[in-house]
Amino acid sequence: MAGSQVLTRRAVNRALLARQLLLERSPLPAAGPDRAAQVVQTIEHLVGLQAQAPFPPYYGLHSRLDGFRPDDLAALITDRSVVRIALMRGTIHLVSARDCLPLRRLLQPVIERGMRGAFGKQLAGVDPAELAAAGRRLVEAEPMTFTQLGQALAAQWPDHPPAALAQGVRTYVPLVQVPPRAVWGRSGQSMHTSAEHWLGQRRPRGEPAHPLPVASPAELAQLVTRYLGAFGAPDAAHHIRFAPVGS
Repeated sequence: MAGSQVLTRRAVNRALLARQLLLERSPLPAAGPDRAAQVVQTIEHLVGLQAQAPFPPYYGLHSRLDGFRPDDLAALITDRSVVRIALMRGTIHLVSARDCLPLRRLLQPVIERGMRGAFGKQLAGVDPAELAAAGRRLVEAEPMTFTQLGQALAAQWPDHPPAALAQGVRTYVPLVQVPPRAVWGRSGQSMHTSAEHWLGQRRPRGEPAHPLPVASPAELAQLVTRYLGAFGAPDAAHHIRFAPVGS
């Protein structure tokens, strides 16, 4: 197009840093609800933070928010304003309570495709709805590690590996890791319960345990728009490689 400007590599780089809130640190309010709200808004702007290891989100927020203290995030984890859940690429991400279930619905097809490998083959003959319902009952009664969950499920499916049964529940049920895991200054095993139970969101009566409700095209479009706001505008092929959510 005549008169169009081609951005230099440096300009593209700086634009990405700006979208990622990394060009300059935004000051946090001294105290009060506005301080917590800004931390949550930062997490939502980024569409979550990689949290496969417990503490990198603290470093990521410190890089973006002037005056950030570890207690700012630790308090949000313990009061359930933010959660840690398997999302993009099937790995744990830190997201807001508002984003947790909508994002999981959008990414559920990708997460289920990931079960077609070794674990999926080991679950041949297991009904996903029955496994999801049994797993949900267990983790909602008491948060569990995957080892505990697999051993408990093996009583009902003794011919299948406990690890595969636990991973099946991780796939079919949106599980969050509960504190003290990822709370700064504390340690704890990865204990899981359902996102709905942790966040106090009742599932509609009669809703099947599997499959999860399907995200709408409008929700998918909103996710892409949010990613553009946080990461910029690569070509379509990049989006397909990075986080496929379609069939």
